[in-house]
Amino acid sequence: MAALAARRRKGGTRFVPPKTAEDAVPVRRIWPDGVCLTDDGEYAKTWRVSDVNYAAASKEDKEAMFLGYSDLLNSFDSDARAKVTVAVRRLDAEALGRRILIPPKGDGLDRYREEYNAMLMEKATGANSMVREIYLTIAVGGRSIQEVRSYFNRASAETAAHLARLGAHCEELDAEGKLRLLRGFYRGGADDLPIDVRASMRRGHSFKDAVAPEGAGIEADRLRVGGRWARALYLTDYASYIKDGFLAELTDARRAMALSIDVVPVPTDEAVREVERRLLGVETNITNWTRRQNANMNYNVAVPYDMEQQRKESREFLDDLMSRDQRMMLATVTLVHFADTPEELDADTEALLSCARKHLCRLSVLRFQQLDGLSTALPIGVRRIEAMRTLTTESLAVLMPFRVQEIMEEGGMYFGENAISRNLILCDKSRLLNPNAFVLGVPGSGKSFSTKELIAMLALSTDDDIVICDPEREYASLAEALGGEVVRIAAGSPHHINAMDMVEGYGEGGNPVADKSEFVLSLFEQLDRRGLGPQAKSVVDRCTSAVYADYLRGGEAPTLAHLRDKLLAQPEPQARDLALSLELFTSGTLDAFAHPTNVDTRNRLLVYDIMDLGRQLKTMGLLVITDAMLNRVTDNWRAGRRTHIFIDEFHVVFENEYSGAFFNSAWRRFRKRNAYPTAITQNVEYLLDSVLASTMLSNSELIVMLNQAAADRGKLGELLNISREQMGYITNAEAGCGLLRYGGAIVPFANHFPRGTELYRLMTTKPGE
Repeated sequence: MAALAARRRKGGTRFVPPKTAEDAVPVRRIWPDGVCLTDDGEYAKTWRVSDVNYAAASKEDKEAMFLGYSDLLNSFDSDARAKVTVAVRRLDAEALGRRILIPPKGDGLDRYREEYNAMLMEKATGANSMVREIYLTIAVGGRSIQEVRSYFNRASAETAAHLARLGAHCEELDAEGKLRLLRGFYRGGADDLPIDVRASMRRGHSFKDAVAPEGAGIEADRLRVGGRWARALYLTDYASYIKDGFLAELTDARRAMALSIDVVPVPTDEAVREVERRLLGVETNITNWTRRQNANMNYNVAVPYDMEQQRKESREFLDDLMSRDQRMMLATVTLVHFADTPEELDADTEALLSCARKHLCRLSVLRFQQLDGLSTALPIGVRRIEAMRTLTTESLAVLMPFRVQEIMEEGGMYFGENAISRNLILCDKSRLLNPNAFVLGVPGSGKSFSTKELIAMLALSTDDDIVICDPEREYASLAEALGGEVVRIAAGSPHHINAMDMVEGYGEGGNPVADKSEFVLSLFEQLDRRGLGPQAKSVVDRCTSAVYADYLRGGEAPTLAHLRDKLLAQPEPQARDLALSLELFTSGTLDAFAHPTNVDTRNRLLVYDIMDLGRQLKTMGLLVITDAMLNRVTDNWRAGRRTHIFIDEFHVVFENEYSGAFFNSAWRRFRKRNAYPTAITQNVEYLLDSVLASTMLSNSELIVMLNQAAADRGKLGELLNISREQMGYITNAEAGCGLLRYGGAIVPFANHFPRGTELYRLMTTKPGE
């Protein structure tokens, strides 16, 4: 009992009124790796924890996350104190603008950049300009700094393993990261300014100079911190039943705040002794009560309800500790919220108190302990509030800090707003395992619009090359407005693309002629739907090698006409049949790909318009354009340039096995050569019927799923492991709304572009607009 009482008191120190603003920051010393020595004499370290999509998860997934979070709580050592902090801060509009706005370039396209910047800022600072972050702080004492570092390294590895099972990850905060975090609360903004701890040390300055509030005032029930008002609250009464969304609702007040759960694990043997002592006390009380009733001749009277309830709860608690892998935890919940005026502060306090009452809990204002409450609620590593509550692991895990995963990466492209938090979704595909992407959705769901929006942002904000295969003439107007080149390929068109072009470095680095032969075989597969036999394949391969042998010896660039001549020169009857089938595409009316390339393919925004090719040439055209893209990608790769590839009507290339195999090979080569391919299709069910296509889809790290048909939803859910609840976001969804699979995260999004803009008129495909 004495040990348990000592754990309740551990961490609390006598209040000393601060003489300066620096004294309000309870940190004595900080090392460059982020380990700090607090005023309590303990060492603390903080990790930033990524959020997970708990709110949009299915019941089974929520149970798995709950158990995973319980395992994380159980992993905390009994000689350390843990603090889980949910920090809500307001986005700095100026800092955000420097991160996401596109600077002008004076190239005649700045009017489009102004429209895009206005849209981004309106969404960033509109409905929700708050960012929700989760931090884990662990504090230990009585050790040297070397032992502390070893302990924190082990704790970091264990925490990362437990979070990985939840679908989250953690990042250690170094000294600059932790000081910037604290400065955001003490000063209320400017968290993007650098903090150089070593430079401060060389000048003899304290690191607190960059963190401490610019003036502080302490009152009985509120604080004046850095030009803002703050109030610290703590959770006094807990309901017997608390929903797992309690913390999420508390932190959804659209105000800057920090809510912390201080956790003090109790060793299991000590906890068992304490519960057995309490159970023994309850049994003794029941026995004494029964003895008194018997002395009064009351032999059949029942044990009072409150005593029976105490016995039942004590036995359940003991059973939890001994057989259900539960631990005894001592916990304190503190919350500090900020406002610009006292009136806003009082209104926000009343809203928080009402939220707690709705869940049958009670929040109370700390009286004459406001500074202690602020120090306890912030992710520093100190605990100054003596309001511990005894809980089991599962009872504590109900206070679930996770809500929804945010994707706001530095330098990322805009993909819409998070449908739950309404924050911007900014994705940088270079951070993924691979940059392959798919855009899926039924007609009218916004596929083309979303793709054109991404193309516009890439063209306006980067110097990367963009190459588009456009089977339905949907991208020409946008490309021409942005200074791009549109190549229209059709029977009788003056524009020609040589299907036999081959640049230096073509293929996967082995034998470029063999790789080109694979492409030529896929073309012949398109000419004869019955496919090629082994003899015909051998003839094609031989003739392709012969054509390029002449080219490599200094001859002219080969075309399909040269290949046909080689076929006619072969003795096999299959060769004459192949030459005859190729005649329509070399000297006949469908000779669009049988001439030397006569268009400028070096424009950084290039569109291949193949709408007028017709059914006979459509699939063949897709293959030729893909091969031309591969040549462009290879050239750019050798020159150190990145290429973005967009291919619409993607399902067409998988109508037969050989063309699908070629395209699958080309897809891998795109990835290896600093190219970011994106496939767009509406026939998801038809696409998934191909093993190669479904493999490409499952191996792509970025998938934009818009409104889906019922059959497509079922197959996508099975392939990508999407729950029924998440599928609701792609069922009868509005145009531009759906699910985004980004790496291991699946995030619901909404994307509504302002209609009264020139960019909207260039990107829309709705009739009448």
